[in-house]
Amino acid sequence: PRSSDDSNVVRIGRVTRPTAEPATVKPRRFDQAQEVADAFKAGQPVIMNLEESDREIARRLIDFASGLCYALDGSMEKVANGVYLLKPAGSAHTADS
Repeated sequence: PRSSDDSNVVRIGRVTRPTAEPATVKPRRFDQAQEVADAFKAGQPVIMNLEESDREIARRLIDFASGLCYALDGSMEKVANGVYLLKPAGSAHTADS
């Protein structure tokens, strides 16, 4: 008879790269949000620099990034005026890293 213990079961989960270097993106148009999302979805932290973006575009990109982080269980923190760090779930990066 088989035992009820599952020590022979291999669990497959989401793979993240907590040691991955952050991608730095300086979007100036809203259609560049896909570049942010693609890196983030791949498990890479993203530094989104909006210092040179139009105010309205920057607001839309912040809203987009916030929703992206929420949907994928990540987080977002402001690290400087107009600069945000998007951290995927399980990422070890902090603003000080």
